[in-house]
Amino acid sequence: MKITHALIATIAAATISSCSLLDTILPKKTGVSGASATPVEKTEKPSTEKKTDKTAKVEKNDKTQADEKMNEKLNGEWIIVSASGKAIPVTDEMPYITFEKEDGKFYASNGCNIINGTYNVSSDGKVNFENVLSTMKMCPETDYEYPITKALSGVEPLTLKINNLGHETYLHFINAKGTEILSARKHNMDFLNGNWLITSVGGKTIENEDATIFIDINELKVHGNTGCNFFNGILYINPDKSNAIDFSNLASTRMACPNMEQESAIIIALEETTGAIEGSEGRVMLLNSNGKELMTMKPAPVNAE
Repeated sequence: MKITHALIATIAAATISSCSLLDTILPKKTGVSGASATPVEKTEKPSTEKKTDKTAKVEKNDKTQADEKMNEKLNGEWIIVSASGKAIPVTDEMPYITFEKEDGKFYASNGCNIINGTYNVSSDGKVNFENVLSTMKMCPETDYEYPITKALSGVEPLTLKINNLGHETYLHFINAKGTEILSARKHNMDFLNGNWLITSVGGKTIENEDATIFIDINELKVHGNTGCNFFNGILYINPDKSNAIDFSNLASTRMACPNMEQESAIIIALEETTGAIEGSEGRVMLLNSNGKELMTMKPAPVNAE
């Protein structure tokens, strides 16, 4: 019996010693009854960081594209047609503002002084004018000079609203109180750009492939052929009227032609033109001040001169 008790005591001591040794090697698990002392590798939740970054990049790209679209709409020259709710009378020195999306600069006139600076516009229609400079000429007093200068001074961000009406686009500048302080108009007469075959004049059909007109809206020039003689001139887009265009200073060569009646009709029709509208299949119609049809045209073949 003594031997047996001694053996049991020895085994117990060895067991306790082993447990102490294990405790120093393996981390204890607490709070879980009967848990194994074997280390368990932590399972981390899938990180959403990459997904969040990707979403942010998509949103950023979408915003950038929206901002670029807004810049594209804004790009170009606008004639300022009202200030502080009052229409600006048509003069030879109409106030204007030009946005250049490539370098983020703007140039403007309040009808007397030149204003320029930089701008940035967002997809939600907010525009900020910065680094604004102006000439300081003494000018005859008008109702619109000061409101235009103040609006473009960068004192506060302005909200822009753009809407189309016929072949024109209107730009509205709205302050923080929701009041429109400026409005401007940009013509959309670009549909007239290019080379045209004259298909009728004064209601009479013309079947002559040499009777052509080339219109350059950007350069404000026109040239063409009456079917015999060449002609050229300048054009003017009236900022105060919708779809308005005038041809002037028309000059032509003076060769003798078998159909002088047609030639005279073409030149007279151009001189009487005050407007143009776009029809189906890319055809256009030139109108006089009473809305009467003067001339119809269709796109000329690419190789036509």
